[in-house]
Amino acid sequence: MKKALSIITIVLFFFSCSEKEKSYEELEAEVLCDVLPEIAKLEIKSFLRLGVVIPPPELDKLNYTNKQIDSIKKVEYNDWEKYKRIRKEKSDSIINLVEKFKRIEFGILDTLRDVEKLKFDKSIYKFNSLDFRGVDLKEFEKCNLKINLVNYKNTFEGEDRNSNNPLVFLTRVLIDENEEKAFFSVLKMYGTYHVFCNLSVKENKWKIEKIIKE
Repeated sequence: MKKALSIITIVLFFFSCSEKEKSYEELEAEVLCDVLPEIAKLEIKSFLRLGVVIPPPELDKLNYTNKQIDSIKKVEYNDWEKYKRIRKEKSDSIINLVEKFKRIEFGILDTLRDVEKLKFDKSIYKFNSLDFRGVDLKEFEKCNLKINLVNYKNTFEGEDRNSNNPLVFLTRVLIDENEEKAFFSVLKMYGTYHVFCNLSVKENKWKIEKIIKE
């Protein structure tokens, strides 16, 4: 009887271990959940920079006296400095909210694009390339960001295109054999950048190691 119970215990133990083994897709989601807030910070800074007001061109000296020009420039300079200060305060306050759970909304394409290992990358991944796949909101429940999944066709028309929320396309995530390194790309209309990540054992969290822009 004791022998039978021992066998059952061993079977249940191995069954529970196999139950805890994560799928590749779950590992992908973990990487993205951990590092997307840092990506969001970069995108928010970039997004706000698009609203920079370019200082007015040189004044036409033929239409103003030197005294008038100095007076106008002084006012414009003060306004420009005020704008930069307000913009920085706004940027800082939004970025600080990224650290708070589900306070900032961030858009990603509802399909992770296909990815290939870069030629100069020496890491040994489980796969050197991965095909595209759709993602579900449930995969991002643990992410600090409130993720907004956007269908491809809606990125070029309708409210998503005109939204004030940053939107990026992401590739699949390549993960190494030891599950300690990861790589994916962020695709944008005006440029792509590649994100290399490491798993912090101390924090049990994925961190961005470096970003390489194309």
